[in-house]
Amino acid sequence: MKIDGTSLPPVGGIQAKNRVVSIDKKAAVQGTDGVKVSDKAQFYQVLMQKVKDVPEVREERVREVSQQIKNGEFKIDAGTIARSLLFGKE
Repeated sequence: MKIDGTSLPPVGGIQAKNRVVSIDKKAAVQGTDGVKVSDKAQFYQVLMQKVKDVPEVREERVREVSQQIKNGEFKIDAGTIARSLLFGKE
């Protein structure tokens, strides 16, 4: 007897259908579906929202520095800039 792939019924389809039925039965027993979010995830969501609320450009700081430049009072500390570039923010 020779068996080739065309004479066998597709077993995968039957197995997949059985899995869906078992999932539906579990959902019916539990009542409703739900999602629980951990405290850390909730905290992360709050922080992300606060970050989104912060403007990208600090207008007040820009005005302050612009005024210092106009008045000739703006001083650049090359050492601080070099340290920041090499080692990150202080």
